[in-house]
Amino acid sequence: MSSSHDHHVKEAEDGSNQPSVRQPGQDIPEPEKGPIPPWLIGLIGFGIFWAGAYLFSFSGGFSAEVFDVQPKFGAAGGGAKGAPDPKVVGKALFSANCVTCHQATGLGVPGQYPPLAGSEVELGDATNQLIAIVLKGLQGPVVVTGKPFNNAMQAWEGQYTDSQLAAILTYVRSDWGNNAPPITADMVKQIRAEFKDRKEQWTWPEVQKIPPKNLTAGAAAPPAGQQKPAAPASGGQPPAPSAQPAAQPTAQSQPPAPSPAGAQ
Repeated sequence: MSSSHDHHVKEAEDGSNQPSVRQPGQDIPEPEKGPIPPWLIGLIGFGIFWAGAYLFSFSGGFSAEVFDVQPKFGAAGGGAKGAPDPKVVGKALFSANCVTCHQATGLGVPGQYPPLAGSEVELGDATNQLIAIVLKGLQGPVVVTGKPFNNAMQAWEGQYTDSQLAAILTYVRSDWGNNAPPITADMVKQIRAEFKDRKEQWTWPEVQKIPPKNLTAGAAAPPAGQQKPAAPASGGQPPAPSAQPAAQPTAQSQPPAPSPAGAQ
Protein backbone atom coordinates (compact mmCIF):
# COMPACT_ATOMS: atom_id res chain seq x y z
CA MET A 1 0.00 0.00 0.00
CA SER A 2 2.76 2.32 0.77
CA SER A 3 4.43 1.79 -2.58
CA SER A 4 1.23 2.48 -4.55
CA HIS A 5 0.40 5.45 -2.37
CA ASP A 6 3.83 6.88 -2.98
CA HIS A 7 3.36 6.32 -6.71
CA HIS A 8 0.06 8.29 -6.79
CA VAL A 9 1.54 11.06 -4.72
CA LYS A 10 4.45 11.28 -7.11
CA GLU A 11 2.13 11.48 -10.11
CA ALA A 12 0.07 14.22 -8.41
CA GLU A 13 3.20 16.20 -7.69
CA ASP A 14 4.45 15.78 -11.25
CA GLY A 15 1.08 16.96 -12.66
CA SER A 16 0.95 20.04 -10.45
CA ASN A 17 4.14 21.33 -11.95
CA GLN A 18 2.91 21.13 -15.52
CA PRO A 19 1.03 24.13 -17.02
CA SER A 20 -2.69 23.68 -17.42
CA VAL A 21 -3.98 23.37 -20.95
CA ARG A 22 -7.32 25.09 -21.84
CA GLN A 23 -9.76 22.58 -23.16
CA PRO A 24 -12.04 23.42 -26.10
CA GLY A 25 -15.08 25.39 -24.95
CA GLN A 26 -13.48 26.33 -21.66
CA ASP A 27 -13.93 30.10 -20.74
CA ILE A 28 -10.89 32.28 -20.29
CA PRO A 29 -10.81 33.62 -16.77
CA GLU A 30 -11.20 37.41 -16.59
CA PRO A 31 -8.53 39.52 -14.90
CA GLU A 32 -9.24 40.66 -11.47
CA LYS A 33 -11.12 43.95 -11.14
CA GLY A 34 -10.55 46.42 -8.41
CA PRO A 35 -11.00 50.10 -7.52
CA ILE A 36 -8.83 52.77 -9.16
CA PRO A 37 -5.84 53.50 -7.00
CA PRO A 38 -6.30 56.70 -4.99
CA TRP A 39 -2.92 58.04 -6.11
CA LEU A 40 -4.04 57.87 -9.78
CA ILE A 41 -7.26 59.77 -8.99
CA GLY A 42 -5.25 62.41 -7.19
CA LEU A 43 -2.82 62.76 -10.08
CA ILE A 44 -5.63 63.25 -12.61
CA GLY A 45 -7.37 65.79 -10.38
CA PHE A 46 -4.17 67.75 -9.92
CA GLY A 47 -3.61 67.86 -13.69
CA ILE A 48 -7.11 69.22 -14.31
CA PHE A 49 -6.70 71.83 -11.57
CA TRP A 50 -3.31 72.95 -12.93
CA ALA A 51 -4.64 73.26 -16.50
CA GLY A 52 -7.60 75.37 -15.35
CA ALA A 53 -5.36 77.63 -13.27
CA TYR A 54 -2.95 78.08 -16.20
CA LEU A 55 -5.72 79.09 -18.62
CA PHE A 56 -7.25 81.43 -16.07
CA SER A 57 -3.92 83.19 -15.57
CA PHE A 58 -2.62 83.34 -19.13
CA SER A 59 -5.62 83.11 -21.48
CA GLY A 60 -6.16 86.88 -21.59
CA GLY A 61 -9.90 86.31 -21.70
CA PHE A 62 -9.41 84.71 -25.14
CA SER A 63 -9.41 88.20 -26.61
CA ALA A 64 -8.36 88.72 -30.22
CA GLU A 65 -6.20 91.64 -29.13
CA VAL A 66 -4.17 89.29 -26.94
CA PHE A 67 -3.57 86.60 -29.52
CA ASP A 68 -3.13 88.94 -32.51
CA VAL A 69 0.34 89.84 -31.37
CA GLN A 70 1.98 92.81 -33.05
CA PRO A 71 5.74 93.27 -32.98
CA LYS A 72 6.94 95.83 -30.48
CA PHE A 73 10.08 96.63 -32.43
CA GLY A 74 11.06 97.68 -35.90
CA ALA A 75 8.95 99.71 -38.30
CA ALA A 76 5.66 98.20 -37.18
CA GLY A 77 6.22 98.65 -33.47
CA GLY A 78 6.11 101.68 -31.27
CA GLY A 79 3.40 104.32 -31.34
CA ALA A 80 -0.34 104.01 -31.20
CA LYS A 81 -2.29 102.84 -34.21
CA GLY A 82 -3.85 105.56 -36.30
CA ALA A 83 -7.36 105.55 -37.71
CA PRO A 84 -7.80 103.45 -40.86
CA ASP A 85 -7.61 105.31 -44.16
CA PRO A 86 -11.19 105.90 -45.40
CA LYS A 87 -10.05 105.35 -48.99
CA VAL A 88 -8.69 101.90 -48.12
CA VAL A 89 -11.86 100.96 -46.24
CA GLY A 90 -14.03 102.40 -48.98
CA LYS A 91 -12.23 100.47 -51.70
CA ALA A 92 -12.69 97.20 -49.82
CA LEU A 93 -16.41 97.82 -49.33
CA PHE A 94 -16.82 98.96 -52.92
CA SER A 95 -15.08 95.83 -54.20
CA ALA A 96 -17.34 93.64 -52.08
CA ASN A 97 -20.70 95.01 -53.27
CA CYS A 98 -20.54 97.80 -55.86
CA VAL A 99 -18.00 96.52 -58.35
CA THR A 100 -20.49 94.19 -60.06
CA CYS A 101 -22.54 97.10 -61.41
CA HIS A 102 -20.08 99.99 -61.61
CA GLN A 103 -17.05 97.81 -62.47
CA ALA A 104 -13.55 98.00 -61.05
CA THR A 105 -12.72 100.68 -63.61
CA GLY A 106 -15.61 102.88 -62.45
CA LEU A 107 -17.00 102.97 -66.00
CA GLY A 108 -20.24 101.11 -65.25
CA VAL A 109 -22.20 99.07 -67.79
CA PRO A 110 -23.42 100.87 -70.93
CA GLY A 111 -27.14 101.49 -70.90
CA GLN A 112 -27.63 99.94 -67.45
CA TYR A 113 -25.35 101.24 -64.71
CA PRO A 114 -23.87 104.75 -64.97
CA PRO A 115 -20.15 105.43 -64.62
CA LEU A 116 -18.61 106.83 -61.48
CA ALA A 117 -15.42 108.02 -63.14
CA GLY A 118 -15.96 111.60 -64.24
CA SER A 119 -19.61 111.51 -63.18
CA GLU A 120 -21.19 114.89 -62.50
CA VAL A 121 -23.34 113.18 -59.87
CA GLU A 122 -20.29 111.98 -57.95
CA LEU A 123 -18.20 115.10 -58.40
CA GLY A 124 -20.91 117.77 -58.40
CA ASP A 125 -21.63 120.27 -55.65
CA ALA A 126 -24.95 118.64 -54.67
CA THR A 127 -23.35 116.23 -52.23
CA ASN A 128 -26.59 115.93 -50.28
CA GLN A 129 -28.26 114.45 -53.37
CA LEU A 130 -25.39 112.00 -53.82
CA ILE A 131 -25.65 110.79 -50.21
CA ALA A 132 -29.44 110.52 -50.51
CA ILE A 133 -29.09 108.28 -53.58
CA VAL A 134 -26.71 105.91 -51.80
CA LEU A 135 -28.93 105.76 -48.73
CA LYS A 136 -32.28 105.16 -50.43
CA GLY A 137 -31.28 103.77 -53.83
CA LEU A 138 -32.29 104.88 -57.31
CA GLN A 139 -34.52 103.41 -60.02
CA GLY A 140 -35.56 104.36 -63.50
CA PRO A 141 -33.91 106.32 -66.29
CA VAL A 142 -31.08 108.74 -65.64
CA VAL A 143 -28.61 110.60 -67.84
CA VAL A 144 -24.97 110.69 -66.68
CA THR A 145 -22.05 112.06 -68.70
CA GLY A 146 -24.52 112.71 -71.49
CA LYS A 147 -25.54 109.05 -71.85
CA PRO A 148 -28.83 107.39 -70.84
CA PHE A 149 -28.99 104.58 -68.31
CA ASN A 150 -31.99 102.70 -67.00
CA ASN A 151 -31.78 100.23 -64.14
CA ALA A 152 -32.14 100.09 -60.36
CA MET A 153 -29.74 100.62 -57.48
CA GLN A 154 -30.67 99.17 -54.12
CA ALA A 155 -30.76 101.15 -50.88
CA TRP A 156 -27.64 100.74 -48.74
CA GLU A 157 -28.80 102.51 -45.58
CA GLY A 158 -29.64 99.26 -43.79
CA GLN A 159 -26.38 97.50 -44.62
CA TYR A 160 -23.75 100.13 -43.93
CA THR A 161 -23.07 102.54 -41.11
CA ASP A 162 -22.53 106.25 -41.60
CA SER A 163 -18.76 105.87 -41.49
CA GLN A 164 -18.81 102.98 -43.97
CA LEU A 165 -20.95 104.85 -46.47
CA ALA A 166 -18.74 107.90 -46.05
CA ALA A 167 -15.69 105.74 -46.76
CA ILE A 168 -17.25 104.35 -49.94
CA LEU A 169 -18.17 107.80 -51.24
CA THR A 170 -14.76 109.18 -50.31
CA TYR A 171 -13.08 106.40 -52.28
CA VAL A 172 -15.37 106.84 -55.28
CA ARG A 173 -14.73 110.62 -55.34
CA SER A 174 -10.95 110.10 -55.30
CA ASP A 175 -10.29 107.20 -57.70
CA TRP A 176 -10.22 106.77 -61.51
CA GLY A 177 -9.02 110.34 -61.91
CA ASN A 178 -11.72 111.81 -59.67
CA ASN A 179 -10.55 114.50 -57.29
CA ALA A 180 -13.29 115.71 -54.96
CA PRO A 181 -13.35 116.45 -51.22
CA PRO A 182 -14.07 113.52 -48.89
CA ILE A 183 -17.46 112.71 -47.40
CA THR A 184 -17.61 112.41 -43.62
CA ALA A 185 -19.78 110.26 -41.38
CA ASP A 186 -21.47 113.39 -39.99
CA MET A 187 -22.61 114.35 -43.49
CA VAL A 188 -24.14 110.92 -44.02
CA LYS A 189 -25.74 111.07 -40.58
CA GLN A 190 -27.31 114.42 -41.42
CA ILE A 191 -28.88 113.20 -44.67
CA ARG A 192 -29.96 109.92 -43.09
CA ALA A 193 -31.88 111.84 -40.44
CA GLU A 194 -33.36 114.20 -43.05
CA PHE A 195 -34.90 111.36 -45.08
CA LYS A 196 -35.40 108.78 -42.32
CA ASP A 197 -39.14 108.45 -43.06
CA ARG A 198 -38.74 107.69 -46.76
CA LYS A 199 -39.16 104.01 -47.67
CA GLU A 200 -39.01 104.00 -51.47
CA GLN A 201 -36.14 104.31 -53.88
CA TRP A 202 -35.58 107.66 -55.52
CA THR A 203 -36.34 108.45 -59.11
CA TRP A 204 -34.07 110.89 -60.90
CA PRO A 205 -36.74 113.64 -61.11
CA GLU A 206 -37.28 113.31 -57.35
CA VAL A 207 -33.55 113.62 -56.69
CA GLN A 208 -33.37 116.78 -58.75
CA LYS A 209 -36.14 118.33 -56.66
CA ILE A 210 -33.99 118.04 -53.50
CA PRO A 211 -32.49 121.50 -52.85
CA PRO A 212 -28.80 121.01 -53.63
CA LYS A 213 -26.32 121.50 -50.81
CA ASN A 214 -22.58 121.21 -50.99
CA LEU A 215 -21.81 119.72 -47.60
CA THR A 216 -18.09 119.67 -48.35
CA ALA A 217 -17.82 123.34 -49.31
CA GLY A 218 -15.33 124.92 -46.92
CA ALA A 219 -15.81 128.27 -48.67
CA ALA A 220 -19.39 128.43 -47.42
CA ALA A 221 -18.15 129.45 -43.99
CA PRO A 222 -16.32 132.77 -43.41
CA PRO A 223 -12.53 132.54 -43.45
CA ALA A 224 -10.90 131.87 -40.14
CA GLY A 225 -9.12 135.23 -40.23
CA GLN A 226 -12.42 137.10 -40.44
CA GLN A 227 -14.21 135.15 -37.72
CA LYS A 228 -11.96 136.35 -34.94
CA PRO A 229 -12.49 140.12 -35.51
CA ALA A 230 -16.20 139.55 -36.02
CA ALA A 231 -16.57 137.78 -32.70
CA PRO A 232 -15.70 140.82 -30.56
CA ALA A 233 -17.92 142.99 -32.74
CA SER A 234 -20.91 140.76 -32.16
CA GLY A 235 -20.44 141.02 -28.41
CA GLY A 236 -19.24 144.59 -28.63
CA GLN A 237 -20.55 145.89 -25.35
CA PRO A 238 -18.58 143.58 -23.05
CA PRO A 239 -15.23 144.28 -24.74
CA ALA A 240 -15.93 148.05 -24.89
CA PRO A 241 -15.23 148.65 -21.17
CA SER A 242 -11.95 146.82 -21.53
CA ALA A 243 -10.99 149.20 -24.35
CA GLN A 244 -11.99 152.33 -22.40
CA PRO A 245 -9.50 151.89 -19.55
CA ALA A 246 -6.76 151.99 -22.14
CA ALA A 247 -8.05 155.39 -23.30
CA GLN A 248 -8.57 156.69 -19.76
CA PRO A 249 -4.91 157.31 -19.02
CA THR A 250 -4.73 159.63 -22.00
CA ALA A 251 -7.91 161.34 -20.87
CA GLN A 252 -6.55 161.67 -17.35
CA SER A 253 -3.23 162.97 -18.61
CA GLN A 254 -4.99 165.89 -20.30
CA PRO A 255 -6.54 167.48 -17.15
CA PRO A 256 -3.16 167.88 -15.44
CA ALA A 257 -1.93 169.68 -18.53
CA PRO A 258 -4.41 172.61 -18.26
CA SER A 259 -3.87 172.88 -14.52
CA PRO A 260 -0.29 174.05 -14.89
CA ALA A 261 -1.46 176.39 -17.61
CA GLY A 262 -4.00 177.84 -15.21
CA ALA A 263 -1.32 178.27 -12.62
CA GLN A 264 0.77 180.27 -15.07
